[in-house]
Amino acid sequence: MHQLYVLYENATGYALFRTTEFEEIALFLPQVKKSILDISKFRSIVFLTAFHSFESIKDSFENMKSILEGQIHMDLQLFLENNIPKASKSRQTVVLGVADPSLASSITDALGFSCLSSGVVPEIIRGIRFHLRKLIKGYKDQNLIIKSQLGLAHQHARSKLNMNVDNFDKLIIESVSAFDQLEKDINTGGNQIRHLFSCHFPELSTIVSDNELYIKCVKEIKNRKSMPENIENTLLTVLNDSEKVLKVMKAAETSMGMEIAEEDMKNIEESVERAFSLMKCRSEVEDYLNLKMQRIAPNLSALIGEKVGARLISRAGGLIALAKLPGSTVQVLGAEKSLFRAMKTKGVKSSDFSSIKNSAVIGKSIKGRSSRYLANKCSLAARIDCFSVKSESIHGEALKDAVEQQVRFYETGKFGPVQCEMTEERKAAAAAKKALRRKRKKERRRQKLSLKQPNGCLSSSESDVKTTESDIKILESNVNTQESVVNTPEPVKQKNKKRKSTVLVSESVVETPEPVKQKNKRKSTVLSAEEDQNVPENGIKKTPKLKKKRKSMGEINS
Repeated sequence: MHQLYVLYENATGYALFRTTEFEEIALFLPQVKKSILDISKFRSIVFLTAFHSFESIKDSFENMKSILEGQIHMDLQLFLENNIPKASKSRQTVVLGVADPSLASSITDALGFSCLSSGVVPEIIRGIRFHLRKLIKGYKDQNLIIKSQLGLAHQHARSKLNMNVDNFDKLIIESVSAFDQLEKDINTGGNQIRHLFSCHFPELSTIVSDNELYIKCVKEIKNRKSMPENIENTLLTVLNDSEKVLKVMKAAETSMGMEIAEEDMKNIEESVERAFSLMKCRSEVEDYLNLKMQRIAPNLSALIGEKVGARLISRAGGLIALAKLPGSTVQVLGAEKSLFRAMKTKGVKSSDFSSIKNSAVIGKSIKGRSSRYLANKCSLAARIDCFSVKSESIHGEALKDAVEQQVRFYETGKFGPVQCEMTEERKAAAAAKKALRRKRKKERRRQKLSLKQPNGCLSSSESDVKTTESDIKILESNVNTQESVVNTPEPVKQKNKKRKSTVLVSESVVETPEPVKQKNKRKSTVLSAEEDQNVPENGIKKTPKLKKKRKSMGEINS
C-alpha cells in the first residue's frame, strides 16, 4: 500500500494534503480525474493534514524565491519534518507529491523523502487549486487570496526590475528617439499629401517646398475652385511671404490640375488632420525634451542647445558615457559610418553629418576648426553636469562665450580676452585662497626668525610683537655684511693654480694684504736635517738663482 502526501505552495502559506491509500497509481488516477470538479467526491479522496501561514509579505517572497531557485527554505523544511511521518518497517510506503521537479530533488537530498512530480500529482494539485477556499478553513473570501497573490507578484516584479532612480538620462534618449520617429512620420505623411493634392493643384508643390507649410496650405485651400474669400490673409499668416501668396493665387486661376471628387477630398483632409496631430505631439515632445535637458544637463544645453545636446547624450548612450569620452570622439558622434568609410577608401572626404556640426554656434566656413574646439568644451560641460551637485548653467554660459570668441578669432583673426563674470562663490573661494597663502607666508617668516634667534624659538605672541625689531636687525646685519664684502681686497690671479672658495664671515672680517705674483709656484717642501746643516750663518741658502743674481750684480759694480 502507498500513502501519498501532496505539498501545495500558495501566496498565503504551505498546505499539506493526504490522500487515501492505494495499491497502484495507474488505478488511482482515473478516480481522481472523476472527482476533481465535484467537491464532495474530492473531499473523500483528499484530506488536509497541516497548514503553515506566512506572517508577512516578506516571508512569502523569501519562500517563493527559494522555490523558484529549486531550493528548500528553512520554514518548509521544518514544516515537512513535523507533519510527514517517518518511514517505518511496515509495508506502507510514504510518497510526497511536489509540483516542481527541482524542488522535489532538493527535498529528497535534504530530508530523504521519496518525491513524485508526475502522474496523479498534477491532477490532485489542480483539484486543490480549484477547491482551495473550501478545503481550508478561514479562506471563504476569494478576494483575500487574490490580493495576496497580487501583492506577491508585485514584489517579485519589483525585485526583477533593475530600477535606477538617478538614471534620468534614459528619458532623454527615449525622447530623442520619439522626436526623430515623429519627424519621419510627418515627412512621410507630407509626401503622401503632396502626391495626392498634386493631381488637383500641381503648381502648389513647386511654390511651397516645405512639407509642414504645404500641409497648412492644403488645409486652408482645399478645393482651388471654391476657395474662401479671406484666403489671401490666411495664406499670408501661414507663409509670411506676400510674393508666394500672389504666385499661389495666380496659379490657382490657371492651374493644369484635374477636378477632385468629394471622396478624394475627404481622404486628403483626414490625412491632413493626422499630420497636424503628429505635429502637435512633436511640439509636446520637444517641450518635454527641453525641460529635461535644462534639469539634467543645464551646462551642455546652454553651450550647444537642447536638441544637439540631447542627440549627443543619445549617441553616447548616456550622460556618464558622454562625460567619459574625449573631445575627439565627441566630434565624430553621429557620423561614425561615413568616417570609417572615408578612412578605408582613399580620396573620399568625411561627411559633415555629425551631431556637433549641426549646431548654430559654429559657422559653415570654419566647421572643421571650430568643431574641434567646441567638442572639447562639450566634453567639459558634460563632466560638469554629470559630477556636479548643483544643476546650474553658469559654466555652460562661460564656455559658450569662450567658443564664440574663438569662432570670431577664426573668422576675423582678432581675439579678445575671455571675461567670465565671477559669481559670489568664486569670489569667496578666491578670497579664502588668498588668506591661506598669507597665513602660510607668515608661518614661514616666523620659522625663519626663530631659527636666527640665538636663545631658541619664540612663541607665537612674542614673534608677533617683535617682528619689526627682528626685521630691523636683519637689515642692519645685511648692511654690515655688504660693507665687509666691499673692504675685502680682490685676490690676485695665480697661474697654474686651482681657485679655492673664499668664505666670508659676517661677524669678523680681517683685511688681507695683496699677495705677490709668483711664477711657477710649487708646493713647499719640508727641509731635512742635512739641508739645515748646509745653511750659512746669515740664514740665506745659496741657490743657483741667487748665484746668478750675485754674478750679475758683480759685473754691474765692476
